[in-house]
Amino acid sequence: MGHFGDYQNEIYLAGLKGHQPRFPIRFEELEAKAHAALPESLVSYVAGGCGNERTQDANVAAFDDWGAIPRMFVGAKQRSLAIDLFGMMLPSPVFMSPIGVIGLCAADGHGDVAVARAAAVTGVPMMASTLTVEICHPDDARRAIDGGVDGIYCSNHGGRQANGGLAAIDLLPDIVDAAGNTPVLFDSGIRTGVDIIKALALGAHAVGIGRPYAYGLALGGVDGVVHVLRCLLAEADLYMAVDGYSSRADLTRDMLRRVHYRRK
Repeated sequence: MGHFGDYQNEIYLAGLKGHQPRFPIRFEELEAKAHAALPESLVSYVAGGCGNERTQDANVAAFDDWGAIPRMFVGAKQRSLAIDLFGMMLPSPVFMSPIGVIGLCAADGHGDVAVARAAAVTGVPMMASTLTVEICHPDDARRAIDGGVDGIYCSNHGGRQANGGLAAIDLLPDIVDAAGNTPVLFDSGIRTGVDIIKALALGAHAVGIGRPYAYGLALGGVDGVVHVLRCLLAEADLYMAVDGYSSRADLTRDMLRRVHYRRK
């Protein structure tokens, strides 16, 4: 049985033959190339946040405040990230978050179709953009559940709608506690596979990817989105392998600790 991390081997073996990946691996390089490829007006919409973008930046930086404790001799050779979400059996807990202008992020103006095709290839669901309420206070989550919702979406819209707020990942644990057995979907600030694992450990049932897949779409259509998703899932899977976590059930708050340092 294969693992998402096998994508690393594909890239490595191709590199031995002199073939470099068609698209960037690191988010920063992906973002820079996508900004160069997109019209300035779209760059402003996709990349921009509210006000001075403090909340948008905090969403990303806050993941560095959590560190995982590695486990040894626990048998993580075989791993699975599969989940049951609303009665659907999915190969991973990752989904593509709704983005309002995703159609325009493709050269032919049909980015939504390309994203749907990438979802079919990878098994990573696409969430269509309409209107949603992204419920960050536990009392709001409780009221929503009392009203009969099937799930809670914890997010601050990537820092796009309001500035000066808290990072969404720091609000997630309280939302999960308030939700009880109701699934909690999360997005905001996810840039790496490690971020995915941390969000899962803090209680998210499924984790949404936003800007990274939009940038992959801008650079390569279906192929670009598939590449980005496979990179993120590969990193998440390899992180589990190295740190000794074999399944979604192993990813709990006990594996994380708060840290007090930042990379310069």
